[in-house]
Amino acid sequence: MRFLIVGAGVAGITAAMDLARRNLGEVVIYSDEEYPYYYRPRLTEFLAGTLTMSQLVRRPLSWYQDRGIDLRLGKSVTAIDPAHKTITVDGESVVYDKLLLAMGCLPFVPPIEGSDQERVLTWRTLEDTLEMEKAAVTCKEIVVIGGGLLGLEAARGLKSYCANISVLEFFPRLMPRQLDDAGSRLLQDFVESLGINVIVGARCEKILGDGQISGVQLQGGQIVPAQTVVVTAGVRANAKLAADAGLSVNRAVVVDERMTTSEPDIYAAGDISVFRGYTWAIAPIAQAQARVAAANMAGEESLYDVVVPSTTLKVVGIDVSSVGIVNPEDEAATEIRRLDNEAGTYQKIVLRDGVIVGSIVINNRQLAKRLESAISVRQPMTPEEAQRLIR
Repeated sequence: MRFLIVGAGVAGITAAMDLARRNLGEVVIYSDEEYPYYYRPRLTEFLAGTLTMSQLVRRPLSWYQDRGIDLRLGKSVTAIDPAHKTITVDGESVVYDKLLLAMGCLPFVPPIEGSDQERVLTWRTLEDTLEMEKAAVTCKEIVVIGGGLLGLEAARGLKSYCANISVLEFFPRLMPRQLDDAGSRLLQDFVESLGINVIVGARCEKILGDGQISGVQLQGGQIVPAQTVVVTAGVRANAKLAADAGLSVNRAVVVDERMTTSEPDIYAAGDISVFRGYTWAIAPIAQAQARVAAANMAGEESLYDVVVPSTTLKVVGIDVSSVGIVNPEDEAATEIRRLDNEAGTYQKIVLRDGVIVGSIVINNRQLAKRLESAISVRQPMTPEEAQRLIR
């Protein structure tokens, strides 16, 4: 039995380890990156200089070989042929029995005039991080487009290289998907206390420069100076290879509860997949889906259900936790909040039909973990009980 995996991120490596432990046949991973697996969320620490390359990339190729995993780096998969059960790797045809697609996402660059210039960068991989570091040391000002999780982490990391960092967020608040107005305001106050300039409601019209960037022009005429621009405006599933092969794609590769695609011997897991309309670019979901995919590839029965999405922003001096439904749009939901600006803390619990369905917690790690556990099991809770938890 030959198991082929495309992508060596958290989903690909998790599935490979599960398959290798079962010892059912050959396990081969193809990755277009030059580096063995690293935990992508830790790129922030590496960028900030608090994590070394050896700490980030901890496992040499021999570690995989000793566990029966054939990890092939710098290999581009250019085609899939489901009819003949082959993939094309650097022009060579390779046969599979079971195939897992785990190529993750690609950065999205909005159609901004001037975004094709050399120093307009995106941040997704270790190679991207090294390029950002190289650019940052020669800059007086850097602009980060996007005030979500990735953009804020990029700004914090780049601060150690360049004194003048500006974050531009299109929406009226930072981390608009994960926070509400009160939580976002508290976060913005903290980010600005680090010496990072934040502009919300910023509509970027043009990246100025002709080969050498001079700044970003906003709607209304304001110009934010910069010699490097980092775009962190979201991601898109890396699904073109699957679409070209005729697999069902709806923004991402469509999978069922077994992580099977529209082709019975092809599976998908992680950021590249969409299940029941949900796709979340976060590691815990990628790991859960990969384990289900590996079990079914091995001939076992395993079913996936939607994992409650959770986001944790870790910046020196602040913890931000966002779990489940935090900005309900229906009147059936009840929201209980407590804000302490002086202490820099905020708690919010969202209830629906007598059950806790979401929470925001800033600077209370113990409560954040407790609420995340309660949300994962859909724990019953009354407004009075919620009020006692956050008082």
